[in-house]
Amino acid sequence: MIETYKTETEKKKAEIEDLGSKPSVFQSQRCLACGLQLELPTVHFLCKHSFHQRCLNNVDDNPECPTCSASNQTIRTLRKAQDEYADRHEYFNSQLQESRDKLGTVSEFFGKGVMAAPPVFN
Repeated sequence: MIETYKTETEKKKAEIEDLGSKPSVFQSQRCLACGLQLELPTVHFLCKHSFHQRCLNNVDDNPECPTCSASNQTIRTLRKAQDEYADRHEYFNSQLQESRDKLGTVSEFFGKGVMAAPPVFN
């Protein structure tokens, strides 16, 4: 699993680098909302989903792809939970004290992204 996560992380890093440095080509021909042929004005998201501007409600208020927004919200919620637990050192300490498998508890917290590995200095 670790190798899978490493590979996936490297792919995502490369995608992010490409988005910041290379032009994106959008080849969608149909609006994802209504299914009709795309015509101007059109909104293209970097996730490669395209919509007629008229098919998007409040695009100015929420400039996020409606198809991807649920998945993005899940990620934001998980990240927020991680950030909240990261500052709760007493919670980690209490879980560690109550645990029969101390190494397993530490590994679980690392796995959840709650703890960061210490920096390595050469």
